[in-house]
Amino acid sequence: MADRRSARLSALVDAFSSDVDGLLITSLPNVRYLTGFSGTSALLFVTARERHLITDFRYATQVRAEVG
Repeated sequence: MADRRSARLSALVDAFSSDVDGLLITSLPNVRYLTGFSGTSALLFVTARERHLITDFRYATQVRAEVG
């Protein structure tokens, strides 16, 4: 199965209007859909140029394995 995460994030950024500088995603199912991260505590901040997955130290190994 092809990895669609990059395309999903690009589509999200493309949907930003000119009034939106970034988006904070707090819903865990949406975080997983966009990044592949399956932990139980995470936030995703997306701007046109950057993506930041925010979680705590307990998930350091899991983030590297699932998100890269």
